[in-house]
Amino acid sequence: MAELFYDDDADLSIIAGRKVAVIGYGSQGHAHALNLRDSGVDVRVGLREGSPSRAKAEDQGLPVTTVAEAVREADVVVVLAPDQVQRHVYLDEIAPNLAEGSALDFGHGFNIRFGYITPPEGDRYGIHWMISVSDES
Repeated sequence: MAELFYDDDADLSIIAGRKVAVIGYGSQGHAHALNLRDSGVDVRVGLREGSPSRAKAEDQGLPVTTVAEAVREADVVVVLAPDQVQRHVYLDEIAPNLAEGSALDFGHGFNIRFGYITPPEGDRYGIHWMISVSDES
């Protein structure tokens, strides 16, 4: 049976007082950024120059900056950019600006699993799983 979690089950003290950068503002990034903001977390969105998502994020009241600047400002970096651009965004803008001791979170681990991104050494936590449906009847 599934276990349900509610607002009161969350321990926001883990992230209270920290600055969070959400990298990407697509199907996952916008939901995470808005939920964090609505929970009282200091969040900013990092987007590439000329991103069509910039106006959307700003219209929703979120501070938007370049990926590099968002990473420099953050204690926690959440990478939610599409898999096909993550490698270059990570190498060019995240890795050079990531402060020692910052938390780095990938919404999905495709690029790590297949060796396109090698995160910095340090404590590593994650959930390893894969699912496939071959016949849904």
